[in-house]
Amino acid sequence: MQIDLKVAQLLSSRLCHDLVGPIGAVNTGLELMEENSGDDGGALNLMVRSASEATRRLAFYRIAFGMGAGGGAGNSALIEARTLADGFLENTKVTLDWPNLTPEAIGPVPSGVVKVVLNMILMATESLPRGGVVGLSFMQLDEGLGVGLTASGEGATLREDLGRALAQDAGVVADVVTARNVHAYLAQCLACDLGGKIEHSVGLSGEVQLAVLFPNNAVC
Repeated sequence: MQIDLKVAQLLSSRLCHDLVGPIGAVNTGLELMEENSGDDGGALNLMVRSASEATRRLAFYRIAFGMGAGGGAGNSALIEARTLADGFLENTKVTLDWPNLTPEAIGPVPSGVVKVVLNMILMATESLPRGGVVGLSFMQLDEGLGVGLTASGEGATLREDLGRALAQDAGVVADVVTARNVHAYLAQCLACDLGGKIEHSVGLSGEVQLAVLFPNNAVC
């Protein structure tokens, strides 16, 4: 898969946007400690929390956006992805419902699948403006590995810009792809590269549904 310069720039912008908050808070804590030598530990606590958040986000984005391949194949790769997603959602209003998988449940999982799943989780999280639950399901079918996500909560809706990014042809970056929705475009490119396509719909209870089937010959 080839990603053009614009996508790389947009991913960099998204990454910087999501990291500037916690890193800025660390700087604020340092300034507070410098100004108030009698601080009761509040500034230090702020720095610790913010540094931890920045670390968790970097670990998540390293696999979701970067060249990091994740922890091997099959179960181990998805277990690592689940840990990253849990860390990413810590201290948010969104909880993750990711079932435990037995070693026999899933065969080898290409690293690209893990990247798609993490970016789908990011899209599902952004579909819950008031918080809620992101649920995952995995099913080994004759055709390949099926992955489904649901985003359930008050006001759940897939943002229009995310839907437009998912609809873009892989490898063709139109003006609709921005720093806010570039992860959706990236996820669709990765899915297409593996022979799949991310579909989205609305469930009977209003939940956002995302699904993709990775065929058995997926090797990326």
